[in-house]
Amino acid sequence: DPKFTTWDEEDSMIMAWLWNSMIPEISDALMFLNSAKEIWNVVEQTYTKAKDVAQVYEVEVKTLAAKQGNKTVTEYANQPKSLWMGLDHYRVIKAKFTENSILLKDYIEQDRVYDFLVGLNPEFDQDRIQILGKRKVPCFNEVVAIVRSEESRRSLKLERPAVENSAMVAYHNGDQTLAMIAEQKKGGSANVEKKGDGLWCTYCNKPRHT
Repeated sequence: DPKFTTWDEEDSMIMAWLWNSMIPEISDALMFLNSAKEIWNVVEQTYTKAKDVAQVYEVEVKTLAAKQGNKTVTEYANQPKSLWMGLDHYRVIKAKFTENSILLKDYIEQDRVYDFLVGLNPEFDQDRIQILGKRKVPCFNEVVAIVRSEESRRSLKLERPAVENSAMVAYHNGDQTLAMIAEQKKGGSANVEKKGDGLWCTYCNKPRHT
């Protein structure tokens, strides 16, 4: 078959190109394959999937290691979100029935809520208990909203004493200022005494002056 001869020549060229594009450690193991398609399939199965698995593992490790620390609730929530986007890219969920797909996604959502709650700072322990005590665990965005609300409440609570302390300082400083003015007025008031045959002001040092 003339077509087979042409195909065989072209396939051999592609095989040579594939081998030459690989490092020797990989190409040596593929030298005995019979076609370019076989080479491509083995490479795809061996290295593409392995890379995806490695990426998934790396994302999982980073997600489990994520802690709030000095970050705000919003900053901390955005950190795993970007990781999960990569995870969803590498791990596509396929289910035969729609109900199964929805159920599986709900389980994944719950796992992500748990990961988020685990990394929260200790001051949100009460919110963590409240969320986990619900009959149905809220979705990730709802949980973030609950914790952010508590964060805002705590922030306002911390700011209020600072404002009150500033007001007290200003009030006391005002009292001290008024006292100083009164003392100056008291100390600077004219003492009038007799000098010679007339009145003499010891403050202004002038005669007949009050």
